[in-house]
Amino acid sequence: MPPQIETTRLILRPFTLEDADAAYAALESHPDTWKFDPGFQRTKEQRTAIIRKYAENNDPEECGTLAIVVKDTNALIGYVGLQFYILPREPLATPEVELYYKLDRNTWGQGYAAEACRALIDFAFQTLRLARIVTITHRDNAPSIRLLEHLGMRLAPAPPIWSEMLTATLENDRW
Repeated sequence: MPPQIETTRLILRPFTLEDADAAYAALESHPDTWKFDPGFQRTKEQRTAIIRKYAENNDPEECGTLAIVVKDTNALIGYVGLQFYILPREPLATPEVELYYKLDRNTWGQGYAAEACRALIDFAFQTLRLARIVTITHRDNAPSIRLLEHLGMRLAPAPPIWSEMLTATLENDRW
């Protein structure tokens, strides 16, 4: 991931270990935030271990996870990232790059998720020159589905092993 991406209202930057407390407060304080992923509230130790992994695994040329920080307040409100993924499609699995995100429940409805995702989509398509990106979401996760549709992603049923999920795909039509 690049060292930093700036949007109109946000800074997307690599995580540091100093972000652990803010990330725990933002991502574990409301059940809506973790209802579908992972389905339970993580402990402070679990969230810190994840932040440590994010901080250590950002490659400047490839995938990783960036903290989402509001410029005006310097508040960490979530994350957005790209990861390599093997999607078990039929008849053959396909290698994909997945867009993923999670934001503090108190920030939902303010356009931050769309702004952060659009910035990462631009990075994925313009800098990495990816052919497409995918996302997996639970079919009952209405806010996520609305966001994916807003981003222009094509929704389809997920592979049969994930009957409760949907896949969303966005093709890079810029080339």
